[in-house]
Amino acid sequence: MNHMNKIECRRLTDMGTGSLAIVDRFEGGGAFKEKLISMGILPGKEIEIISSRKNGPVVIRVNDTRLALGHGMAYKIYVK
Repeated sequence: MNHMNKIECRRLTDMGTGSLAIVDRFEGGGAFKEKLISMGILPGKEIEIISSRKNGPVVIRVNDTRLALGHGMAYKIYVK
């Protein structure tokens, strides 16, 4: 296996404004995961980071919908 081709996962809060990413996984309990899924944020889904600040909300686009996620919630989402 060639490790140079391996894509590393990062927290959503580490992504810059204008980035495109694929949701990899979530960190958290069942209710948290259900909330994300109900908003259309699921593993394998492409998202666009509209706005990301150090300690403020992260605004993303999923499909044709803009969502504002609190920093704590965005911190628990891993993307690649």
